[in-house]
Amino acid sequence: MRKRHEPSTLQASLHSRAGLLAVGWSDKTLKAAVKKNTVRRVHHGWYMPQSLWDELFWEQQHLAHVMAVVVDAKGEHGPVVVHESAAVVHGLPLYRECPPRVHVLCLGETRSSSTRDVFRHVGPLDPSEITEIGGIRCTSLARTVVDVARTGRLETAVSCADAALRRVAVTDVNDQWAYDEDAADLLRREMHAVLDRMPRARGARRARWVIDFADGRAQLPGESVSRLRLVQIGFRVPDVQVRIDGPGDSFYVVDIDAERWWVEFDGNGKYLDTDMRNGASIEQVILAEKKREDWIRARTDRMTVHLADEHIKTVDSCTRRLAEYGIQPPQWRPSPDPGPPAPGC
Repeated sequence: MRKRHEPSTLQASLHSRAGLLAVGWSDKTLKAAVKKNTVRRVHHGWYMPQSLWDELFWEQQHLAHVMAVVVDAKGEHGPVVVHESAAVVHGLPLYRECPPRVHVLCLGETRSSSTRDVFRHVGPLDPSEITEIGGIRCTSLARTVVDVARTGRLETAVSCADAALRRVAVTDVNDQWAYDEDAADLLRREMHAVLDRMPRARGARRARWVIDFADGRAQLPGESVSRLRLVQIGFRVPDVQVRIDGPGDSFYVVDIDAERWWVEFDGNGKYLDTDMRNGASIEQVILAEKKREDWIRARTDRMTVHLADEHIKTVDSCTRRLAEYGIQPPQWRPSPDPGPPAPGC
């Protein structure tokens, strides 16, 4: 089971070749350890225990790679990390991918070619769009989302944009969840302002579509991609995180309103992660879910469609899953065309 670690744990687990040699390793033993998969080569001259690497989520694997590249870089200030690499520094999701290269931006007169695991971009960057997180210089939250929306996979772009809005708009204190529409709109306007400063940027049309489609109420990347798939198939999604009154003073929250039916995204952790189950057995979780679904159907006269990771991999896989519930794509509503990602990134 993958699990999350503090960035400080990742940083402490990265070891340079020079540091390992200083405590008694040799190049021969280091090479043998990499071959035996007990040590992971994260970046040229930088290593991490393979056991830790294997239990990291994709985002944290890439974050470890970013850390190794940044600490290895020469210069007074270090590189500015951009695109998906900046996203993981901000703690945004990448949706089931670990980029093979770290993205950095060369500023001023600095020029250097890309390598096998480092992609060096060249271009202007407004000083207001640079921030520092945990000692790593990267693009601001708004600029990062815009760049990922321009050049990344659409699934990752939507997941990142949703998570960014959620970051600034959602508060959860003592189980009292609230969404600040004004805070979300402020970040949305900031992202559009970033695009306005890039009038000739490739992928701008796609980025605007992603920004306008984003909804910070999505709680998980799987919910974000589920919403995307439904719209790509041709369905309307008028609302998300819909509250439905339950027994007594309780209430249930449904992930997605698809007009005539509800959609719930069920990640494997809901059943397999003991922390998410709060001590309940898998059987108890399943029974509680059935009770919840029966109540919702009785109160709203709508069935609930359950989507999991395997159902939202592609538009076709989601269409096939809906067909299992007897749901066919709309005949006349065209799917949106956000445009392709910018090439060469």
